[in-house]
Amino acid sequence: MIKKDNLIFGRNAVMEALKANKVVTLYLVKGFSDKKILDFVSNNVVVKYIDAVEMNKSCDGVHQNVAAITKPYEYIDLEGALRLASKEENPVLLILDGIEDPHNFGAILRSADIFNVSAVIISKHNQIPLNSTVAKTSAGAINYVPVCMVNNLNQAIEKLKSDGYWIVSSDGNANTYYNDLEYDFKCALVIGSEGFGVSKLVLKNSDYVVKIPMRGKVNSLNASVAAGILLANIRK
Repeated sequence: MIKKDNLIFGRNAVMEALKANKVVTLYLVKGFSDKKILDFVSNNVVVKYIDAVEMNKSCDGVHQNVAAITKPYEYIDLEGALRLASKEENPVLLILDGIEDPHNFGAILRSADIFNVSAVIISKHNQIPLNSTVAKTSAGAINYVPVCMVNNLNQAIEKLKSDGYWIVSSDGNANTYYNDLEYDFKCALVIGSEGFGVSKLVLKNSDYVVKIPMRGKVNSLNASVAAGILLANIRK
């Protein structure tokens, strides 16, 4: 079987990893002939053809006859995130406060790429790290959105504030609706965990706390959906 570490599969995920020069080994089911994939294979990539049975055993999902081992996922530091953001007139940073579902994390990275987030900031603790599930769900965005891992989110928030950022957290109990703000400032948007939301101390350290109006019977949104709505409004 294929080694599981840094394993991604599916044509879109593998294609984006090839484009970003992140693939070490490419696994193809014998007879694979998709030129869209093959044309991006460089001399630095080891290509191995395997039978469909082995591919099925190695991939716990729809693989479309292609899989790859990628280079280890790398993080940037907070200073690096700020340097990247400084290139934008009104930059947006995204802070994730305890996202534990890799599918949510991947979907959030996808929105972060679409809405030009300079970097995503996560904590070293109580947070799913970058992994192959995040990579596949992100549809390739993991290759383009820088991710910063910090030891303490509140210390990172203080650093962002000293650099001129306004901290905007999302919370269902807020008094302000998300579209009441103009967002004409350097913004760091905080998205809380799936089960507990934004932590109390992070809420306390926020400059604004906003909510998305709920009109239906369900009183909460998936974290990745909430992130997409809020980022779309910021970039409207």
